Amino acid sequence: MRRSLTVVVVVTLLAVFAVPVAGATDGGVYISLGDSVAAGTEGPFAPLTDHAYTDILYKRLRRDLGLTEHLKLACPGEDSKEMVDGLGSYCYGASPQPWAGGYPAADSQLDAAVAALTANAGRVELITITVGANDILPCLDAADMLSCAAGQLGQIGANLPVVVGTLRTVAPDVPIVAMNYYNPVLAWGLVDPGLADMSQLLVQATNDTLEAAYGYFGVPVADVETAFKTFKDPGRVPLNLRVICTYTGMCEKVAPGEFVLTDWRPTTPEPDPDIHPNLAGHRRLASIFKGAIESAGIVSG
Repeated sequence: MRRSLTVVVVVTLLAVFAVPVAGATDGGVYISLGDSVAAGTEGPFAPLTDHAYTDILYKRLRRDLGLTEHLKLACPGEDSKEMVDGLGSYCYGASPQPWAGGYPAADSQLDAAVAALTANAGRVELITITVGANDILPCLDAADMLSCAAGQLGQIGANLPVVVGTLRTVAPDVPIVAMNYYNPVLAWGLVDPGLADMSQLLVQATNDTLEAAYGYFGVPVADVETAFKTFKDPGRVPLNLRVICTYTGMCEKVAPGEFVLTDWRPTTPEPDPDIHPNLAGHRRLASIFKGAIESAGIVSG
């Protein structure tokens, strides 16, 4: 069963999409950084979409910030280490994957962000960051989840300050807004409550680590954890599970009060759910980010 989680993550990476590179047009620029959630995907066998939360957020902020360009540099599968050094990145570094067309040539996503900030000096109005999930996901398959998590949380704690610190150095006046995470593995509670319970510990520790790192730099955090009711579970069908089934491809409602794991490939012996947001989920993430941006005074509410 846990192998299915890994397969879903890998398969969703094998998609072809175009990422705009820095241009020379007038007007404001929005740079989005991170993983597949920021890059945008919906369904494990569909290409990355043009309606990631970052795309939706760009449209919603276009007038307020005078935006004319969205540079989507986020890379599927990216973790915090790959974002910094590019080693193992699907989109950057010495050996980007053949399907990763359209990305600017750079040693890492962070280097691409620095180049974009430099090329568009004075034009960048906003940076968003979504990273950390891919640091911790491998621990779901680890023999000792907690030992794995300790090492991976250390990886986030070491690399995220490099990311934010570098961006602050290059563009000290550009607002940065980040996010914590929802927990898609809650859906596995339909068949494996123990795995769902353990995943809650991992998500809490991951979000605490992210919030501490961002907080050090004064970066506002879009509170996805709270908005997705991650730790709210009253009722026969837990509220947090119902939210995950509404906003991701993990599970679906088949009858009043009855949910099942999504099976994208009925021929496989186990369900094959998708951890990524669906369209409703991307829209919800965009709303959470916009609320955080308004609360930070970057735009008026």
